[in-house]
Amino acid sequence: MRTPIAPDLEYLPVHRYARDTRQQTAWERREAARRKNLQRERQRADGVPDPTAIERVIVDALRLTLLKSPASIDPVELLRYARDLAMSRSYAAHEADPSKPKFERAAVVEAIRKRVLTPPKASRAAP
Repeated sequence: MRTPIAPDLEYLPVHRYARDTRQQTAWERREAARRKNLQRERQRADGVPDPTAIERVIVDALRLTLLKSPASIDPVELLRYARDLAMSRSYAAHEADPSKPKFERAAVVEAIRKRVLTPPKASRAAP
């Protein structure tokens, strides 16, 4: 049975200090996961593709381009193909299940631009 907190003491952050370190860490991780899920839901509602979908589209576009003409690859054409692939996949998924979002063209272009033009993180093994 839970003891009710007096209304005049409800604002005090007593609950935070009552937890041990492991409980506090677990709580912070759950809160971070909850905030990230809310962020992903907002982005999905706005038609912004998630980074994994962009990764899959770029790799699939590269694979299909290499199978079609392995001798020459135009990077701009490859990224346009990736954009079109992402758009067509989102529209097909929306047709099959209307609860799935349709990606916005500008959001797909921006996500591909961020993924391709962001430099890789420094290796931890580097001195």
